[in-house]
Amino acid sequence: MLIASLISWEILSTKSDFLPATPRNRRAVRQVKAFKPVRRPPPPVDWKQPVSVTGLENQLHFPLSFSPGAEYVLIVNNLDRSPRQTKTIVLTADVTSDEQPATNCYFENTQDLVSGTRACSFLNTPKHHHSSGTIDSVNEASSDKELQEPIRYFHLFVTDGDLSDRNQYTRLKARLIEQSPRVAVYLDEQQKPEELASGLVSDLISLLENEVLDKINRECGPVRDIDGNGRFTILLSPWLGKLQGGKTTINGFVRPSDFRDNVAEPFSNHCDMLYLNSALKPGQQLLDLLSHEVTHAAVSSIRTARDHALPDEEDWLNEGIAHLMEPGYTNRDYRISEFYRSPESYPLVVSDYYRAQLWRNHGCRGAVNLFLNWCNQLESNRSFAKRFTHHQLTGTEKIEQLTSTPFPELFRFWSLDLARQSLSYNTLQATSNIPEPLIYCGRFILAGPAIHDWHLSHQNQTSLEIASTASGFLRLKSDSPLPETRMIKVQGFPSMQLTLLKIKQPSQQVSLQAHYISTEYPAESISEFVEVRLRCCHPINSKVELISLEFNGAYLSQVARQPHKLDTTPITSAQIKQRSGLQITKLDSLIQQGKQQTEFRVLLPRTNLDGKTGAESLSWKAIVISEAQDRSVAQAEMPFPSLTPRRLAKTISDSAN
Repeated sequence: MLIASLISWEILSTKSDFLPATPRNRRAVRQVKAFKPVRRPPPPVDWKQPVSVTGLENQLHFPLSFSPGAEYVLIVNNLDRSPRQTKTIVLTADVTSDEQPATNCYFENTQDLVSGTRACSFLNTPKHHHSSGTIDSVNEASSDKELQEPIRYFHLFVTDGDLSDRNQYTRLKARLIEQSPRVAVYLDEQQKPEELASGLVSDLISLLENEVLDKINRECGPVRDIDGNGRFTILLSPWLGKLQGGKTTINGFVRPSDFRDNVAEPFSNHCDMLYLNSALKPGQQLLDLLSHEVTHAAVSSIRTARDHALPDEEDWLNEGIAHLMEPGYTNRDYRISEFYRSPESYPLVVSDYYRAQLWRNHGCRGAVNLFLNWCNQLESNRSFAKRFTHHQLTGTEKIEQLTSTPFPELFRFWSLDLARQSLSYNTLQATSNIPEPLIYCGRFILAGPAIHDWHLSHQNQTSLEIASTASGFLRLKSDSPLPETRMIKVQGFPSMQLTLLKIKQPSQQVSLQAHYISTEYPAESISEFVEVRLRCCHPINSKVELISLEFNGAYLSQVARQPHKLDTTPITSAQIKQRSGLQITKLDSLIQQGKQQTEFRVLLPRTNLDGKTGAESLSWKAIVISEAQDRSVAQAEMPFPSLTPRRLAKTISDSAN
């Protein structure tokens, strides 16, 4: 329809006599006069608004005008929904004249979604857990329900084999150790109650009775009583620390088949229940975990009800709604950070994580958490979760109906929000414009989705690999002191969607560079430390307040990902050893080209790198603070160091010296 609107047929006269063209009546034949198809030029676009680049073919060309201080952010969406279908886009830039038109594409302004307030991918300030140590109105005397079975048997999948093979399941015996009016806690007989963390069981019951069950019931829906005993069952077992034949450790899970009475054992325990790792401890992480898993239980209850059974929820949406119900960030901060590190690498839409080999992929989970929270904020009445859990459809069709927007456009709007976040992170601005959770997300510092710089003056070609239903971000820059036009040539793919955002180069922008230093002396330093140089470029009269080091990897354990934070405000030219073992020295701070250039030397102990199985890279993040207490964040990524074997003793030649 859109292409047809560009072509106009205008026939001025079509009169003719229906007579054969013979010599006698040749003059009687009237001429037919018609105009050729005319391609009308598209209307001019407003570069103050986002501009969509609609491609008619996979190869397209379009001109971009650059002037000093002007830049573009190119957002590339891969709309292919097939799992693990990574596509590559290749872009070339040539200097051209203003007269050359676009080829195989056209520009068109795209407007943001209309809502009461502009949506953002972040939640409000999280609710922190404060354990009271008491259970309000929860004790056996106050309950008129019968006591639970003292011993129960449960089937659990523990190997790395086929889920449909009953031989891959173990049958474990568990004893009732605590109960309340709505909760019964069982412990695997492998373990004794005194081996559990102090206060774990009482905190479990208190959180479920006083917070979690009521909140999930109110916002999502109730958990059905599958076994008819009137209580939600918790199974604590050390098996969760050694699943998949000992290769996988998880804190908890809900098995949807347990909520189906037409599934035979051992594939179902026919019980409304939650499996928890017996190594858990009380605290905020427990509250977040319970909120997440009870949401899964509510979703399973709704979608398996016999009177109105619904199709199973696709994995990405099932995990996304569960993350949405978490009051804190302990189960999300490292996942959001991983997604932001490489947004082009992690698919959003994954119907089955296990079959797609993306099970427990941190980046995928971070993506859907941000996306569903953004969708939630589009609703002014905040009823998104209830409508979501009770909607009869699943997948992108469900999201389209909930938001009244076709998925490709919705994905474009969300990607625009991500790009704007990144631009706001690396520019000093008032603290009131960036709520604290935007920078401090749980234990992690966030710097927004990574945008790859493309310096057209130094590099005429670049490429980017983008996973299915993922977004890649490129910042197009030109160092020319005079206005110029560049012809951007794109070698794309069928499911490609392009959006341009024209921006002014901010004067208050911050940036960070990181690289390794190879040194030979002293020999002891080689064996103990890896040296890194950091250079932060920031506005004059601002200073680097804090530096954070993170270890990255889509499957790196939560413990191994814990960031190391370095307070740089007291650092002078003297070397300061941090509590994490890192040693940091401020080398210099100079003013160059109207910017402050601050350089640091960091010695990273090799012991901090040992045991990081699955680590792919290191991320350094710097928080810069201005005199007005405005803050911004810059980030830099570097490959994980390849380390030579550690020197255990001095050689003879070393001793002789």
